[in-house]
Amino acid sequence: MENKTGRIIIVTGAPGVGKTSISAVLASKLNATHIDVSELVVKENLVVGKDEARETMIADMGRVAERVEEIVAHSERDVVLDGHYAVNVVPKANVRRVFVLRRDPEELKPLMEARGWGGLKLWENLACEILDVCLSDAVEACGAEKVCEVDITRKSVQDVVAEMVEVLENKRKCSVGIVDWLSYLEMQGRLDEFLKNF
Repeated sequence: MENKTGRIIIVTGAPGVGKTSISAVLASKLNATHIDVSELVVKENLVVGKDEARETMIADMGRVAERVEEIVAHSERDVVLDGHYAVNVVPKANVRRVFVLRRDPEELKPLMEARGWGGLKLWENLACEILDVCLSDAVEACGAEKVCEVDITRKSVQDVVAEMVEVLENKRKCSVGIVDWLSYLEMQGRLDEFLKNF
């Protein structure tokens, strides 16, 4: 089998942050195959059950990893893989770069509410963004040297994709630790408002 090392670009971040829209445009710019992990799980029923409290499906990570590996193996092009747990379904050696999308929780909250999210689902996903969960997961799974944090707050999809392409072309520095929503909200006296349910 052909060596697939470094053929996967992962786009991750808290649910609702904009991964799929950005990944679709990035894949188009790079002439790459786009895989939306959440869509793949639903479409191919790669689930082990349902989390009733969060109203979400529980993915069968082993089957998801096998299916992604199969798609990558049969793709002639590089692959843009998007999903908040995408870093957990591919081997580190196959990953070229991980982009962790970050969005100001004050901007993210109304976007989540517009999707009809409320209660536990809303507050857990906001906490995920505030507490750097996806960033930590990406660094742990793939190593800090492959991870780039991208603050997409108040930016268009095209501007975000342009930044990502510049990183991939080594025209822009790849950085981790560019946002600190915890300190930001604390300085504004709004941290309790966002983490009140935890």
